[in-house]
Amino acid sequence: MTMNDAYRLKLENYLASMLQAKRMLTMGILTSDDYAQIDTMMAKKYGISSCSLYRGIDLIYDGFRGNMSHYEEVA
Repeated sequence: MTMNDAYRLKLENYLASMLQAKRMLTMGILTSDDYAQIDTMMAKKYGISSCSLYRGIDLIYDGFRGNMSHYEEVA
């Protein structure tokens, strides 16, 4: 295996692990804090950088961000 193949295998294992954690998060088994802790541990275990594009932390999609409410019409 080349270095790229080894990293790809680690990345696939990380993503499979995080898919299960994301499923538990949506089912209400985990909190968002639990999910963040699991993400950090799995990234460390599989050697995925904290600034990797493959990390599943949603920095943009937060219900409390933005300057307009989707409940109010724009006048």
